[in-house]
Amino acid sequence: MGLFGKKPPPPAPAADRRTVMNLVKLGMAETDAADRDIDSPEFDAAKVRFERALRQAPPAEQAAAVNALRRHGY
Repeated sequence: MGLFGKKPPPPAPAADRRTVMNLVKLGMAETDAADRDIDSPEFDAAKVRFERALRQAPPAEQAAAVNALRRHGY
């Protein structure tokens, strides 16, 4: 860093791996249920489970899970 350089951004908080993996698993289940039949009660239940878990997770885990799902095409 030079005399007039910007300070580096603070490191992102570490995400809890178990929480992220659970969110990814629920997101994949929701997408798979939608692929089978988007009008089914199975999809509705999977969507509710994923959204509830996502709302309850801390922001770092939410971001990590959403990035992982996008990266793998879900």
